[in-house]
Amino acid sequence: MEITIASDADQPLWDDIVVNSSEGTLFHTWKWLKIMEKHSSKKSFSGRYKGKLYPLIVWKGKEIIGLMPVFFYDTPYLKIASSPPLSVEVGYLGPVMKKKMDITSYKQQIDFHEFQKKIDNFLKNTLNSNYIRIKTSPGVSDPRPFIWSNYEVTPDYTYMIDLSVGEKKIWENFSHTVRKRINYAKKNGLTVETGDKEDIEIIYNLLNGRQRIQATKEYIVEIFENLPRENVKIFVAKKDDIPLTGRILICYKNKVSAWMGTPKSSIDGISPNYILYWESILWACNNNFKHFEIIGAADPTTYPFKVQFSGEIAPFYTMKWHSSLNRLMSSLYHGLYPHYK
Repeated sequence: MEITIASDADQPLWDDIVVNSSEGTLFHTWKWLKIMEKHSSKKSFSGRYKGKLYPLIVWKGKEIIGLMPVFFYDTPYLKIASSPPLSVEVGYLGPVMKKKMDITSYKQQIDFHEFQKKIDNFLKNTLNSNYIRIKTSPGVSDPRPFIWSNYEVTPDYTYMIDLSVGEKKIWENFSHTVRKRINYAKKNGLTVETGDKEDIEIIYNLLNGRQRIQATKEYIVEIFENLPRENVKIFVAKKDDIPLTGRILICYKNKVSAWMGTPKSSIDGISPNYILYWESILWACNNNFKHFEIIGAADPTTYPFKVQFSGEIAPFYTMKWHSSLNRLMSSLYHGLYPHYK
């Protein structure tokens, strides 16, 4: 197998593989990757260092096996390879394997193992990374090749609501508290409407005020302006035409994902977040999507809220690797300053 680095001329080929792969997400698409490269950075003691995108394509002869977008941060202390990139509010990325209808399971496993070894060699020996972090998309179910390459592998989680069961069943599956608060919000005049670019500032300011966002407002605006309208939707909860809070949804293939927004808020004891989620789910149902994803099932601070919507847990994986020297320095640092985690 061989690795090449994709160029802008490869965008149609890249996006075609992403859209036809079970691991491919909107975050993997060429346009989103290039916007992330523009805005991603790593803060260090001596300044802030921009991330450089390496869109890697792995070949077996003349056939593409898979893709891997990696962002590299060359700081004085760490050489970091990360997929997803830092500070852009994307919780997973990782490898995308080309869909093949005529290949047996054991050949798929062998190809993925060889693919991972080729990527691993590039990150460690070509980029000279001393810290690697990879978070797969929910479509990746086999972390063994990373374990065999001495990565620390831990599970992560997202919630998936099956929309095919229909609106009535989805509603019945919600907790009693969710249904009660949605009805109470409706009774008190809360509505949910489609938002636009100006509503990004409302969502961003609410998140920033609660220190729940690292990305810049300019990044979110650029995503909204440059991605097709069918891929990025904004919904805003209002009372008396006054915006209270909002949520940015991303729509790709058969899934709608609740990407960013809905910080905890209330007005006169009414939480708008419940009705905002419900109306977003209804919209996804009415537009023939099959799944609604509530991102962030592993966060214990938001778990009590998100679990009430009765989504199924969908696992993915976080893989981390440190060089021997980096591991030693990290151990010494945390030994001297154990209160830092």
